Amino acid sequence: MSVKLILAVLTANLFLFALSARGDEFKKIDLTAVKEAPIKVDDTEAYDNLRRLVTVMKLLQKLYVDPKKVTMHKLVDGALKGMLHELDPYSSYEPFGKTHGSPSPVGIGVMGIKNKRSGFKVICTLKNSPAAKAGIKVGDLIVKINDKPIARLTYQQCSKLLRGKYGTKVKIEILRSGKSNPLVFEITRSVFTRQAIVFKDIRMLKNNIGYIRINSFDIQSVSFLDRALTMLEKKNCQGIILDLRNNPGGLVESAVAVCSRFLDEKKLVITIEGREIKNTQRILSEKCKKYTKIPLLILINRFSASAAEIVAGCLKDHKRAILLGSKTFGKGSVQRVCKIRDNGTLRFTVARYYTPAHNIIHGKGIEPDIKMALSLKKRLRLAQQLENTPGIIYPTKKGMIVDTQLQRAEKILIRVLKDSHGKKNE
Repeated sequence: MSVKLILAVLTANLFLFALSARGDEFKKIDLTAVKEAPIKVDDTEAYDNLRRLVTVMKLLQKLYVDPKKVTMHKLVDGALKGMLHELDPYSSYEPFGKTHGSPSPVGIGVMGIKNKRSGFKVICTLKNSPAAKAGIKVGDLIVKINDKPIARLTYQQCSKLLRGKYGTKVKIEILRSGKSNPLVFEITRSVFTRQAIVFKDIRMLKNNIGYIRINSFDIQSVSFLDRALTMLEKKNCQGIILDLRNNPGGLVESAVAVCSRFLDEKKLVITIEGREIKNTQRILSEKCKKYTKIPLLILINRFSASAAEIVAGCLKDHKRAILLGSKTFGKGSVQRVCKIRDNGTLRFTVARYYTPAHNIIHGKGIEPDIKMALSLKKRLRLAQQLENTPGIIYPTKKGMIVDTQLQRAEKILIRVLKDSHGKKNE
């Protein structure tokens, strides 16, 4: 195949499409159906670079030891995968084949920390997850995934290896304290239920302060939050602690609706900005029952991500909430999924989120108003405690620790309420 022909094929498959993003959810776009003019390509630059690519492909086809691995189709697939991988951790190319038409990848239900040149340290196994059922424990260090050493991989790369098609198995090798040899587990990837808000965990703390933990932002989060707020209102709640620690995010619409409960109508919640200024979207708070007067404190940590960061950043910028904890993860980008004829699927970043004060979330995270970091040992113990028994400050059974962040949050809100009452009496 000539360089000119390859260029013609590539150009024919590329079309402009309008950015119509409203969140992290993936919207499939069939590029063959888009009636737009082809993207203009600098022919000279394109030919020069494609010549390099074709030269390498022909060299591999002629000399590589295994000819089955260097068919033109496989080499092009590999080139596309590498191209998207180089952009950012959230962009990718998947060729059609066994995974064509399959549902979104699922995981095994672990949260962890990944530092450079180390394994993946498990800080929490989620309730009812495959990992919890298999016996994965807090503090386990995953060193291999499917026999692949992960020391030099990023957090996103590790997460991608753990996730896969529903019902498939993933092999992980871990180091566990007290064990001299590595332990090997084969875990079946599966969908498991994690309720956005567990009503038994909604609590009243001292001085009529209510506690609500949101585990994730899904389609039910808002209706659950409304029920939780009604429950607390009936108990004469005077202030609210909203716990978003270890919340990985979810639907942006859900995050906007949560913000809307604590803001006046038509206040800026988030701005979505792509390459073109004309495609910028300003998402405003919605009409709903309002809780704009009640003092609010939000707990965050490095595992608060995506939609959780939208809520934290929005309410912080509007001075509607005090943030306590540590800086959030920094995932604030919009991906789109596009089909390239019958050859594969592209997933790539098309926009980024900005808070009302125009602070970028992606790669930066949200800084708390009151920084209160925990040691690794305490983070490991508290993470699993939050999953099993959130909202408990002082230990009620063996193995629990004092939730010092929640303890301080309670004290701060008590002081805020006292100051508020003092001003009313003046």
